[in-house]
Order: sequence, then structure tokens, then C-alpha cells
Amino acid sequence: MDREILVHVDLNGVPVLAGRFWTHVRGGKESATFEYGKAWRENPVRFSLEPALSVGPGPYHTAPGRALFGAIGDSSPDRWGRALMKRAERRLAEGENRAPRTLFEADVLLLVDDEARQGALRFSLQEGGAFLRDGGGVRVPPLVELPQLLAATDSVEDDAETAEEKGICPDMTWSQLMPFTTSRTSAAFRPVA
Repeated sequence: MDREILVHVDLNGVPVLAGRFWTHVRGGKESATFEYGKAWRENPVRFSLEPALSVGPGPYHTAPGRALFGAIGDSSPDRWGRALMKRAERRLAEGENRAPRTLFEADVLLLVDDEARQGALRFSLQEGGAFLRDGGGVRVPPLVELPQLLAATDSVEDDAETAEEKGICPDMTWSQLMPFTTSRTSAAFRPVA
């Protein structure tokens, strides 16, 4: 299975196409290839996405046993986010009467809501296409009191009730909530992207 993903760099609020990233899965093992676009290589403000990806022509390949390049993988969720995504996939599969699909590193990377993604990298599947994950609907969780959020987190860890069942964020799944943390502002808690 091969997939092409366009990698953009957000420069002063403007997404600029930096290059193309291809993921490959062979025998259950994932690897990747990246190549800078000509326009990025000629851009006067260009820079390397990471030291292993110096700006120049030609493709770069991940080292054996590495699924993603470091700079691209930095946009992926942490262990908690991955657990929520796997749980959401399991529940979706149950609802569709099928086996859960294996979430590879590229899948996890692309399931992060673009608005909550860390760093300046953004991803799309086609030029001019939506940045992933553009799930529509409610994108940022509403204000939630910390005790409610902690109780809901405990229930997720115990594989019990969902956020929807708890009534915290009725229009959102946990995979949409997971990229957010909370911080105190006045009497309420709000998500921080």
C-alpha cells in the first residue's frame, strides 16, 4: 500500500507546499520517502525540515525500521492520542460489523485535526485540497469543567462510557478531542491547541 501526502509549511499563516511524502507498507512494515518540490527548493526563505532532509533535489528514504521522518512524525499524537484513535477505530469497526483496521503511522498522523496539529507542518492529499484532518462540524472542544474532563478521561482509560454518553462533547468523538489539553482561564477551562 502506497500513499502520497503533500507536506506544507505554514509561513506567517500562509501554507506553502514544501514537498511530497510517500508512505509504503510492505509485509506489515512501514517506510517513507520524501522529496522537496522545485518551488520550495527555489524559495528564498526555504529551510530544511530536519537535518536529515537537507534541501536539494532527489528523494530521501527513512532509515530501516523507521516509519516516518522525525520532523513529520513530530506532528503525530502521543501515546494517549494513539490510544484514543485505536479505541475510536475499534468502536467504529464494531458499529460497522468488521474487524478494526491496523492504524499505521501515516494513518495516525493524518487522523490529527489540522487545527490542533503541533508545529508548522500541514498535510493534504491533493493540491488545493483540504488539510487533514478536516472533519467538519465541531472542531475545537467547547468549554469543559476540569472535573468532568478528568472523569471522562478515567472512563476512556477504563474503556467505559464515551464522551458522547457523558454529554461532555455530544458532537465530537474522542479522536477529535485528543489533541487538546486544557488550561485555566477565569472560572472555566478551555482547550489549548
